[in-house]
Amino acid sequence: MITSGISATRRDNSRTNQLYRVRRLSGVMATASAVVAVLLGTAMLLYWCLTPADMLFRHAGLLAPPPAYIGLSARLAAFAIAMIPLGALIVGLLSARRCFGCFAAGRIVSSDAARHLRGFALGVGASALLKPVAGAGLGLLLGTLSPSHARSLVLNIGSDTLLSLLFAAMVAVIAGVLVEAAEIAAENDQFV
Repeated sequence: MITSGISATRRDNSRTNQLYRVRRLSGVMATASAVVAVLLGTAMLLYWCLTPADMLFRHAGLLAPPPAYIGLSARLAAFAIAMIPLGALIVGLLSARRCFGCFAAGRIVSSDAARHLRGFALGVGASALLKPVAGAGLGLLLGTLSPSHARSLVLNIGSDTLLSLLFAAMVAVIAGVLVEAAEIAAENDQFV
C-alpha cells in the first residue's frame, strides 16, 4: 500500500513537471511567433526598399532587362503586392501566438487553443494559395518597369507551395478534431 502511494506521488510530480515544461516552452513559442511575424514584415520592407533592380528581376523570374533605377512608388507597390501572402502568414503566426498563449496559461485542452491552431493552419494555407498569384502580380508590375515595357506573367507553383497546402490541411483537420475533443471534455466536466 505504501509503495502504491509513493508511485502515485511520483506520477503526480512527473505530470506537474511536464505541465510546467509545456507551459514554459509555450511561452517561449508565443514570443517567438510574434517576433518572427514582426521580422518577416520588416525583412520584406527592407528587401523591396534596398534590393537592386537586377536582383529583383532575377528573383521574380523575369528575363526582361531591368531598369537602371526603380522608384519608391513602384517599390512600395511591389511591397504591397508581396505583403498579401506574407500578411496571411503573419496572421497565421499571430494565431499560433494566441494558441501558445493558451498553453502557457494552462489551457492545454481548450477549444480556444484549438481554434487558434486552426487559424494558424488557415493562415499558412492562405499564404500558400496567394503566393503564386502575388508572384504573377509582381511579374506584371516589374515587367512594366523594364525599358522594353515587356508584360510578363510568371505563375510559379512549386513543391513548397504544395507541401505548405498539405501541412495546412493536416493541421486544420487536427485542430478541428481538437475543438471537438475540447467541447466533449467541457460537456463531461459539467456532468461530474
